[in-house]
Amino acid sequence: MQSLLFERFTSQISPYEFATTVAESYYTSFSQDTGTGFPDRCHNNAAVNSIAAESLDYRYVISGCADSTMKLWDVNVTDDKSNYQCIASIPKKSAHKFGVSCVEWWPQDTGMFVSASFDHTVKVWDTNVLEVAHEFDMTGRVYSFDISASQALVAVAIDHPHVRLVDLRSTASSHTLPGHRGKTLSVKWHPHMENVVATGGFDGEIKLWDIRRSNSCIARLDMLRTSEKGTSSASTRNEVPVRAHSAPVNGLVWDSMGQLLLSAGNDDKIRVWDLLSNSAPPINKLINFGPLTRNKYPQNIPMLLNSHQETELSYLLFPSDSGDIFVFRIIDGKMVSRLKRKTNSDKPTSARTSAMALGAPFQGQFYGGTLDGEILTWSASFEVPDPETVFERFTTEPPAEDLSKLREDAVRLLGSDVLK
Repeated sequence: MQSLLFERFTSQISPYEFATTVAESYYTSFSQDTGTGFPDRCHNNAAVNSIAAESLDYRYVISGCADSTMKLWDVNVTDDKSNYQCIASIPKKSAHKFGVSCVEWWPQDTGMFVSASFDHTVKVWDTNVLEVAHEFDMTGRVYSFDISASQALVAVAIDHPHVRLVDLRSTASSHTLPGHRGKTLSVKWHPHMENVVATGGFDGEIKLWDIRRSNSCIARLDMLRTSEKGTSSASTRNEVPVRAHSAPVNGLVWDSMGQLLLSAGNDDKIRVWDLLSNSAPPINKLINFGPLTRNKYPQNIPMLLNSHQETELSYLLFPSDSGDIFVFRIIDGKMVSRLKRKTNSDKPTSARTSAMALGAPFQGQFYGGTLDGEILTWSASFEVPDPETVFERFTTEPPAEDLSKLREDAVRLLGSDVLK
């Protein structure tokens, strides 16, 4: 770190290069923040199913709970106990009858957010008055949804083979994407191609859709396809069993460039799909993330992937059923950090992390909601040496280098006046 600061001070590296180098070190040094954070048992022992941090100022966070409550937090304001301030709360059974399964901010404005529940509804909220602006009936339990800001469309994964698209401008159901066998668990819009969406189903399939086409499915991902050879047409393979995972697919996340799609399944596997191959469909990159991941719950799993602008390499945060959060390097699947939650007794707990949200870029922070009603703040931490220890060691141990050699180098570089 000292040499890095010196290089920045002497303008050998740019401010951006300095920031990305520091951010790279964050992902190997996360620890639970026991100073500033959310209050203990902030959701009264009910599972936190979803967390969303707005991406404009990264100031406001929404949490949705299994007892149907929702809370709005201001992470820039703390009370006398260094707890984040809860600025609004939606009581139990007042908005949703059953547990809240997913919450998301409107990407372009903090004045609106969307919530979904196992009571078969998706609700659009006015943040300023904390009232429901519109309600959509999904005719099935909602597992997850994703918002396309450019088209004001919400893709909804429900307890049904069809994926529903609802239009926030016309407040109507746009159309459906049929094709999965069984319920759909996960859905994600492409970050740059506004008409492309990926869906994962209970049948182990991952499908890519172009919502402009009558035959919307443009690709079905095959875990056995590891090269660019073979059949590429999605329409000719609709009758052939093609699976991305050997169990239900309950997690999807795009990288910020839209070049890779990461998926998680109840087969305890994480797969990386390359969308830059010369022929469709995307190929399985066969990256091995090791034997420690556990993922057996048939609900949407929160996976986080940092932006390519933040670090040179991409890192995946994966919550395992064991209670640990693993930090993987995407390029080779190497685990660079294993985060264990601590309780007040300083003993690890196995309560699973059921919701996660990233903090502001270059800040080294994310939030994790657990099955026992806690919301934890994870921050990058670095060990700072005690000055007294350093001074004592310097005065008692001989220097590692010959001082005469250092003196000669100083005179050669800075002149003889340096010794005066």
